[in-house]
Amino acid sequence: MRTGDDIDEDAHEPTAPSSPGLGRVKRLHEHLKRLPSDLKRLARDRRVVWAIVAVACVVAGIVASIMGAHAVARSDAASVGKAFPRTPAGIERTLATIASELKPSIQHEEDLVIGASTFFAGHPKATVAEFTRWVKWSEALHRYPELEKLGLVALVPAPTPSTLSAGSAPALVGSRAPLSVAGALHAARAAARPSCSAAVELTRRPARSSQAGYCVVSAGLLSSRDTGRIIYTRASSGRGPALSIETPVYIGNALPPTVTSRREAFVGWLREVIAPEVLLRQALRGNAQYAVHLRHKRGSSNVVFSSGASQPSATTQAFDLHNGWTARTFGPAPAPAANVLTDGGALALLIAGALFSLLFGLLVFFLGSGRPSQPAPKSRKLPQPDLYDSLTGLPNRALTLDRAERMVARTGRQSGMLAGALLIDIDWFKQINEKLGEVAGDQVLKVFARRLVGVVRGEDTVGRLGADKFVVLVESAARGVRLDSLARRMIEELHKPIELDEVGPRFFSTASIGVAFGRYETPDDLLRDAQLALAAAKSAGKDRYTLFNANMRTIIESRAVLEDELNVALQEGQFFLLYQPIYDLGRRRVVGLEALIRWAHPKQGVLPPGDFIPLAEESGQIVPIGRWMLEEACTRTAAWNVAGHRVGVSVKVSANQLNRDAFVTDVRRALQQSGIEPSRLTLEVAEQTVMRDIAASAERLAEVRQLGVRIAIDDFGSSGYARHSDLRQMPLDVLKLDRASIAASEDEDYRSWLLEAIIVFGRDLSLTVIATGVETAEQMTTLQAMGCTMVQGAFTGKPVATDAVEALLDAELPAAHAAPVEQA
Repeated sequence: MRTGDDIDEDAHEPTAPSSPGLGRVKRLHEHLKRLPSDLKRLARDRRVVWAIVAVACVVAGIVASIMGAHAVARSDAASVGKAFPRTPAGIERTLATIASELKPSIQHEEDLVIGASTFFAGHPKATVAEFTRWVKWSEALHRYPELEKLGLVALVPAPTPSTLSAGSAPALVGSRAPLSVAGALHAARAAARPSCSAAVELTRRPARSSQAGYCVVSAGLLSSRDTGRIIYTRASSGRGPALSIETPVYIGNALPPTVTSRREAFVGWLREVIAPEVLLRQALRGNAQYAVHLRHKRGSSNVVFSSGASQPSATTQAFDLHNGWTARTFGPAPAPAANVLTDGGALALLIAGALFSLLFGLLVFFLGSGRPSQPAPKSRKLPQPDLYDSLTGLPNRALTLDRAERMVARTGRQSGMLAGALLIDIDWFKQINEKLGEVAGDQVLKVFARRLVGVVRGEDTVGRLGADKFVVLVESAARGVRLDSLARRMIEELHKPIELDEVGPRFFSTASIGVAFGRYETPDDLLRDAQLALAAAKSAGKDRYTLFNANMRTIIESRAVLEDELNVALQEGQFFLLYQPIYDLGRRRVVGLEALIRWAHPKQGVLPPGDFIPLAEESGQIVPIGRWMLEEACTRTAAWNVAGHRVGVSVKVSANQLNRDAFVTDVRRALQQSGIEPSRLTLEVAEQTVMRDIAASAERLAEVRQLGVRIAIDDFGSSGYARHSDLRQMPLDVLKLDRASIAASEDEDYRSWLLEAIIVFGRDLSLTVIATGVETAEQMTTLQAMGCTMVQGAFTGKPVATDAVEALLDAELPAAHAAPVEQA
């Protein structure tokens, strides 16, 4: 047992201190024990982080795929809207085109009626053989495939009992053969009033032609005889429903003023049976999903013909064709707007983008979470070959237009940004290809492409739109736009000489540039304005740049308005002709007239041909205008010749008219309808038109000349193209000297030598030489001294209106003007 002293001693005995190394060892041991769980926790946390990153990548990829698919769908829809006619605008254009095909066909039918009526008016008792010869000459069955029957229905006096009992048969009006007795007996049973029968008739299917016989004249036919109105009725033919047209014909081919005079001059009814289905099928050719209804409604006439099947939801339009004819065209329902699910390319992009995003997310997760993976080999991303031009390496048209669309969209969202385009076209590039070859042309394109890339900024786009046309797309802040400076640098860079293999180091080529910039809704508007500026630069002399301004668009719009007004002018008869006399100095008489067209514009007054003929040639409207001019001039001249004035007429013919296959038909119809002697008509063709293709021009002019008309080369000497050997190949009758060769010049000796050489030139070819543009007595005196006997110009007579021509034809050129001048 321990005592108290022992206890105190134990209490005050010092204890052994603890070692610090032992504590660290204990803590390290505890960390080692927790290490597996910590490693597992870290690994788990890392995989969670990379899983989140992978999911974010997948979501971002899918979102980008959806946006890209929508962009592709919109782009495809826009492309389809431009190329496929099932858009509303495309359907409306097609409907208008179908109607425009029918309108000339209806007018074509009226031409046949006029020609046949003219024949029967001049030959009221023509036989079948005579009518058959006329039909073969006019090529009616060939030119009018819709024609089923054509002939004259004449009035036949009702038979009397005494006549029938005698066993005789009445003869048809205009026929050489009498009716059969049976036919006469049948007519006797009808009411005692006039009957009708086909005096002469031509049918496409003779086996189906009905025999001539009596028919009771309806009240409508008698009313047509007394009023001159045309009757339209539905009929039948071997090709289905047909249209019968009865047109009253009078001697002289003119409507007499009174009912009594009409009955006295009445020849019969020109009966024409046509199959409108042929015309409708021609108008619908290539448009299987369209339909058309053709209606004629005037007075009691109301006939309708249809072709094609119209859909319940079809787009439809009505058109007034002329003279009671209307057409209603039906088109397919507009194509639905493209979307991601209906657009194959957009849907494929969406699916591929989603799959790629998923695979990319898995790859990111496995790489980030420590899974072993093989490093992907480094590869250089190559441009897609279908988006870049194979010759220059620049973005092609498709890629350039896509970038233009994106640029316009970006600038539209940012108020401080503008979109700009510089359209570059190489000057005289066609001549480079023709004279130096396509290899040299390709070298020029490559050099231009490199130089354009070297001038622009890195963020700008230089693309090739096709052929020799490039475009530079520039996106810039509104205050920093200086595209004129960029265009100037381009012009200077392109002025540098080019080294061509076959030409040498000193070849030069230039370019014209059209510049447009601003805020645009579509890339088409931007490039359209740049194109207008480019056209202005080209017309100003090339090798320059031009900035777009609103006046350019106004000019284009005014040209479009003028083009529409040209159509109205032809339909409403706003054109009229003036006639300038052509004098024979030896006879001191007018021997010819040149027909000159004028336009009585309702707002601008009388317009000379220089204000509208160039536009008519560009738009193709010169063809109907020239046809009218030809027919009007022939009709007037025929009337003057009937009145005793032996005079000819000259009519200008454009290149567009001459190159048409139907031009010979136009000339033939003008001669036939007017009754003018073919030799009284002279067709004037410009020297440049003839020399473009000598062989083709010679062939076409020879075909026209076979009709008996005369051919003249107009403005001869203006271009200096024609040679003696060339003109010997041409079927020519007249040379008309260019007025510039007659006008005064600084070198009068050269001018006199040129005039005399041309006159001798024409005499050697046995051609009549007419000097035009004679404005002074000195000019006419000089021409007389050189041996020129035919003159035309303001000095001898200015153009006059139709009602003043006869007074001009009766007048005589003063002797002082026509007196011969002795040569020094």
